[in-house]
Amino acid sequence: MKIGIPRAGMYYRNGVLWESFFEALGMDYVVSPRTNKAILENGSALMVDETCLASKIYMGHVAYLLDRCDALFIPWLSNFGKDGINCTRFRAFPAITANLFREKAPTIITYAIDLSGTQDMKRAGDEETAFISMAKALGKSKKQIRDAYRSAKETALNDFAQKIRQTENLADGSGKKILLVGRDYCIYDDYIGQPILKNLHRQGITIIDANHVDRLQAQRDFTQISDGTLPWIISRELLGGIVHYRSRIDGIILLTGFPCGPDSIVNEVIKREITDKPILYLLLDGQDGLAGVETRIESFIDILNFQTTGEEKNG
Repeated sequence: MKIGIPRAGMYYRNGVLWESFFEALGMDYVVSPRTNKAILENGSALMVDETCLASKIYMGHVAYLLDRCDALFIPWLSNFGKDGINCTRFRAFPAITANLFREKAPTIITYAIDLSGTQDMKRAGDEETAFISMAKALGKSKKQIRDAYRSAKETALNDFAQKIRQTENLADGSGKKILLVGRDYCIYDDYIGQPILKNLHRQGITIIDANHVDRLQAQRDFTQISDGTLPWIISRELLGGIVHYRSRIDGIILLTGFPCGPDSIVNEVIKREITDKPILYLLLDGQDGLAGVETRIESFIDILNFQTTGEEKNG
C-alpha cells in the first residue's frame, strides 16, 4: 500500500512526525509536490468560493494524490483539551474528502485527536493512542506501532527544538527584524507565502517566525494579549509567540489566507492590544502577481527605518 500525504494544512506542523512514523513502520508513502498554480486552481474549482484559501489548497493536493496512491492520509485533529481546538474546516477534512471524491471512493487513513471527552475514546484520544488505533488497521503489531510512534515523536520534537533555537538566534541578532504572525501552512506554502518571505529577505529583513516558540509556554502567555476564552490552539500559540519575541523585533506582519475566520478575530485583537510596534496586515487570496503586496512591504520597511532614524535622533 502506498499512502498519500497532502503537503498542506497541518502537514507543516506535523509532517516530520508523520513521515518518520511511516518510515519507522516500513510503509510506502508519497507526499504531494509543493503548491503551484495548477494545484490551487484545481482545489478552488472543487470548493465553494466562500471556502478559505488554505482549504482550497488542501483539496488541490488531495486531488493531485488521488491516482498516485492507494490510500489518503487525512488526520482528524479536532480538540486538544485545555490547549484549544482546531479550525472547523480542518476538522472536517476527512469528511469533505470522502464527499468531494465519492465517485472514486478513496480509502482514507486517519487518526483522531479529540480530548473533549465527548467522543468514543477507542476512536479519538491522545496522540499515541490514536496512532496505535490507526496503524493496527494497517496490520502492524501494537509494539511495532508504539516503538515507531515514540521514535517519530522524538525526531519531530528535536526538529522543532532546532527551529526554535535558530529563531532565537535570529531574534538576538542584529539588523531589522520583523515578526511574521501567520499559520505555518500559509507562511511556508511555496505559492502563497514563500514569495513574501523571499521579498523580505531581498530587502535585508530578518524574519522571526511566531510559530517557533515553546508551545506550552505560549499557551500560558497568550492571555497577556487575549482573555482565556480564545478557543483555537494555533491562534493561542501565535499570540504567545508575540509575547515571547515582542521586545526583540521592530515590527509585525500579520499574514492571513482569505477568508480565515479565526484570523479575522485574532488579528483585530492583535491590532488593538499591540500599540508599541508597527503592524502590516497582508491578506493572501491566491491571485497571481505580488506587485501590490511588494509595494506595501516596501512602504512598511520605510516606516520601520524612519522609526529607527527618529529614535536615534531623539536618543
